[in-house]
Amino acid sequence: MIRIEDINLLEQGYKMVFDLRSSSSVLMDENYIKYIQQTTLDKGTTMGLKGDNGLFATAEWWENIKNGNIETYCVKGVIVGINEENSFIEGNTMIKIKVNGTNKEIFQDIVFTNEREKIISEELYKAGNEIVSIYILDKLKEDDVWNCVVEEKLGVSPLLNRVYIKDGG
Repeated sequence: MIRIEDINLLEQGYKMVFDLRSSSSVLMDENYIKYIQQTTLDKGTTMGLKGDNGLFATAEWWENIKNGNIETYCVKGVIVGINEENSFIEGNTMIKIKVNGTNKEIFQDIVFTNEREKIISEELYKAGNEIVSIYILDKLKEDDVWNCVVEEKLGVSPLLNRVYIKDGG
C-alpha cells in the first residue's frame, strides 16, 4: 500500500530502500514473528509488546498501524557517518543520523527490503545523503522503558517500518 507521504517523498527524489511489510529481513522471519507473538502472549513476563492492538505482524496489527491506533514516528535527517571504524559493530551495518532541526544524533541499522534492493541501493547509505525513517511505536508491557529514537516517549518499541534516502549529490 502506497501512502500519500510515501508519494510525496518519492516525488522529492527519495528512494525507498526498506519496507518492513515486504521485507525478507529477520524481522519478518516466521520464527522471529512467532517468538515476538509468544512473548506478547506470555503473562508471566514483563518483556515484550503489550499487544493491545493486535499481535506483531498480523493483519490486525497492520490494520491498526494504518488507521492510527498504533502510532508511527518520522525521523528526517542527514547521514553523518557509517560505523566503519567501530570495532564493536560489524562494518557497514549501522549509520549515524543527524536529526533535522535538533542537535540530536541517532544510530540506525543499514537495512534493505531484500537482497535485490541491497544491490541496487547500497551506495545510497553514505554521509551527506538525506534520510527519512518511519518507525512503528508499539507499546511495551513495561511503560517506563526508555528508547533512543523518541526519548520523550517511554514504554514504546520503535520498530523501523520504512526508510527513504535521497542522494545528496
